[in-house]
Amino acid sequence: MLPTKWHPFALALLVTSTAAAQPQASARQRQDRRAALPATDAEPIPEVYVAAGNLTTVAFNGPLDRDSLVVDRTRFKWVDVGDRILALEPFTDLGSGERLIMQVGFKDRALPAKAILAVTSKEDVMDGKVEMHRRANTPEALLAALTQKEAELAEFKARYAGSGPAGLMLSEWLTEESGPVILVVESPAADGHGLEVQKAFGFLGKGSALVAIRLRNIPGQKPWAMEQVRVAGPGGAAVKVLSAQMKPVQLVPGEEGLVVVEVQTPPWTAGKPFSVDLVAISGERRLSITLVKK
Repeated sequence: MLPTKWHPFALALLVTSTAAAQPQASARQRQDRRAALPATDAEPIPEVYVAAGNLTTVAFNGPLDRDSLVVDRTRFKWVDVGDRILALEPFTDLGSGERLIMQVGFKDRALPAKAILAVTSKEDVMDGKVEMHRRANTPEALLAALTQKEAELAEFKARYAGSGPAGLMLSEWLTEESGPVILVVESPAADGHGLEVQKAFGFLGKGSALVAIRLRNIPGQKPWAMEQVRVAGPGGAAVKVLSAQMKPVQLVPGEEGLVVVEVQTPPWTAGKPFSVDLVAISGERRLSITLVKK
């Protein structure tokens, strides 16, 4: 069979048609830049521009706490926290005007203690690498931290002015309609580091809520004392913790105890899991608990 001869005009039409069928290259430009974390709440939250199919890294000049990341992980194909670098890649571009608020803490005691970022997408540009400067322990940061602590102290004093069981009723935190919310341990932590959850329940009061968890330190383990608690609602959004206590303050091997966490808003929604992270004083024995309202 003889090869087909194409007329030059027909060939030109074919090339033009094929080119038109190809997807147009995106005009979005990849950029590397520097930014700074705000030293006070009055300053705007820094934005990070991401794009589907592209990896964005944010490098900090301070050591990151890998376990402190709070973000809706369902929106990202890749999200990872290193010693000083945060890596992000979304499944899809964020919608117009959409901003995902995320936060990650620092290991040291300098201020600000955490970085809060707004992740978004722009039509014309995306971040390849962002060098995020942390102006640690500036006068502005110290003053903002002092103001926040003074407000928390005033709130704490007002809340516990009438402490005790009678005070809970007189303050209307507990009413005749109040009853325990039964919480089911949805996924017992396989890496509980010698700690096991026996049961959990909650109380919804006026202005706050309680999450109570009964723990047991398995025999043969080291004594365990709680230092830090983090609570995340459905989707990973952080819930403000007002106070956290454990009785006894230290669990010896084989001992049981009760952890009571007061949060600003109830983290439970029927059928949707939320998480409670309990971190030991040493930081080595960390228990992550997934709970769901029964």
